Amino acid sequence: MKEAYPLQRERIADDVWFGSITDSRYKTNLLTLNLALPLNRETVTGNALLPQVLEKGYRCYPNYRNFSMRLNQLYGASVHGGCTKIGDNEVLSLSISVIDDAYALAGEPLLKECAEILCGLLLDPVLQDGVLEPENIALQRKYLIDCIEAEINEKRAYAISRTLALMFPKDPFGLRRQGYVEDAEKITPESATADYRRILDTARIEIFHVGCGDPATAKEVFQEAFSKLKRHPQPLAVTAAACGGGSVREETEEMKVSQSKLCLGFKTGVDAHHPMLSAMRMMNSVLGGTPTSKLFLNVREKQSLCYYCTSRSDRTKGILMIDCGVERWQVEQAKEAILMQLKAVRNGEITDEEMEFAKLSLQNSFKSVGETPYSLDAFYLMQTLLGVRETPADQARKLESITREDVAAAAELAQLDTVYVLAGENREEGGNA
Repeated sequence: MKEAYPLQRERIADDVWFGSITDSRYKTNLLTLNLALPLNRETVTGNALLPQVLEKGYRCYPNYRNFSMRLNQLYGASVHGGCTKIGDNEVLSLSISVIDDAYALAGEPLLKECAEILCGLLLDPVLQDGVLEPENIALQRKYLIDCIEAEINEKRAYAISRTLALMFPKDPFGLRRQGYVEDAEKITPESATADYRRILDTARIEIFHVGCGDPATAKEVFQEAFSKLKRHPQPLAVTAAACGGGSVREETEEMKVSQSKLCLGFKTGVDAHHPMLSAMRMMNSVLGGTPTSKLFLNVREKQSLCYYCTSRSDRTKGILMIDCGVERWQVEQAKEAILMQLKAVRNGEITDEEMEFAKLSLQNSFKSVGETPYSLDAFYLMQTLLGVRETPADQARKLESITREDVAAAAELAQLDTVYVLAGENREEGGNA
């Protein structure tokens, strides 16, 4: 029997939506303010900075020490800011987690007070001479630069990022989530303030509550706060599924690293609304999504061609990515071995055991969605922005009918688009890792 869709969502102001999922398993409540915007090269870095700046306090608690003391008074409530990519759009978020009112020693209205804090963080930030506090901007700018450089220094993440940039050179999806160092270095209190006002004015705002408490009081707080604003919300970007068929891009980048990285980017055309989505999920799991997959057992274990070899699919854009860590002298051999495993899947050379392991792995992933309020919040935010109305159980159920022929057909849709090699030291065969 199909379960009811748990997200209750309604419009409370101009392109401001309040959604709630009540779940008695939790003893806490999570509130998240999500600001969704189209990805843009000129704004992505400034946008990424904003949640870091706003999460440190607001006019009622203008320094982080006072703000931390206030959170401690609320039984150790925690605040977090972040940004993520969903297709050709990005989401800036501010969230707060707190124990439910039922467990407050003096009956304090904790959920209501946390809603007020989120409103304060977003709508009443600390200003100095009309701009966001310069000292905070300087600190968070440095932190953002450190985060961007840390990703560059993590060579696997860097290689994947470079592959996406090559696959989508003129498409927002190819942009880095946290932006670019050269743009971060130019951020000033004045430019950050202009970014803040632009974001608040134009973003689509999705407010989510996940927890065991009654969301009514929190909704009232948000409704009152946002109904006073005059905003000019802009539509989100319509993310087009990436379809292959063109010539294959190949790029090799030299770098002083001990282990080379090989990334293969495929365009599949299978997005969140495609009828082959469940088959593509199964295909990815069979090919390289689990420790029992073909890439892991054959390319890594049996042939010993790489240190790791995995695949992942992205339903927001319709792509498949395979990446591995490999010795430079084995790059071509590893690439051919990977493509041979994909060919085997296309030919339907899939055992019953591989099908069963892939299905169980995916179903377990869907079951784990509700293990924390944060994972449930992230799942339903994604569903909302993609325009999909399905529960994790709904999506797990669809896997039951997927056949070996469906998986082979999904593999046929994966068209190689980009081959990227981060080439390290050219060590001889048998060299140490």
